[in-house]
Amino acid sequence: MTSAIRADLAEAHRQSLQHVASPGARLDAERRLQIAAAATQGYLAAEPPPPWVRPFADPALDVAFRLARYAGTITQEWYEQVITEGMHPLEWVEIVGIVVATVPPLAFARAAGRALPEFPPSVAGQPHGREAAELAPATLNWVPVAAPADTTASVVQALSALPGEWDNMWRLAAAQYMSDAQMVDPLWNRGTLSRPQMELAAGRISRVRECFF
Repeated sequence: MTSAIRADLAEAHRQSLQHVASPGARLDAERRLQIAAAATQGYLAAEPPPPWVRPFADPALDVAFRLARYAGTITQEWYEQVITEGMHPLEWVEIVGIVVATVPPLAFARAAGRALPEFPPSVAGQPHGREAAELAPATLNWVPVAAPADTTASVVQALSALPGEWDNMWRLAAAQYMSDAQMVDPLWNRGTLSRPQMELAAGRISRVRECFF
């Protein structure tokens, strides 16, 4: 018997894949889907190449693959190398946003024993160019962020330069974890796991995946 999936979680995952298949700030939908395909390949590969290998010789696809498979191996030095090769820092932010939007629905479906979700058709149109009203360099992040910088945790401000990517990340967080507003309440829960239980599970997963947070 297959357990029911919460409607809000299923909808957040649907919207996340639709977000990937829509024009972004700097990339059109076709390019975003190419990046998502590289992330999917990286995440699901049974025998992936080692992290120092760039399997596509296409910087955007190589970044997506490594983010999805070996996020813990990415260093500031490698980021700066990719930027020096010609990638704009905000394109890097968008690629990270695409990977963030792609992997959770895949990971959830695989863990739940369900068919992997498919991406919707690409939405025609040019990149929309929406960025934060003011950008600032950050000491907590490598990339530009919405000003003022460094007033929140690095993981919170990481995608703030591109509102579309930032909004999708928090839509996923609200369904999979909790919203930013709810994080201040140590007793919050949605009627399933308690907050301490959620944090214990999150901490254990972070440890296993070698996430420095």
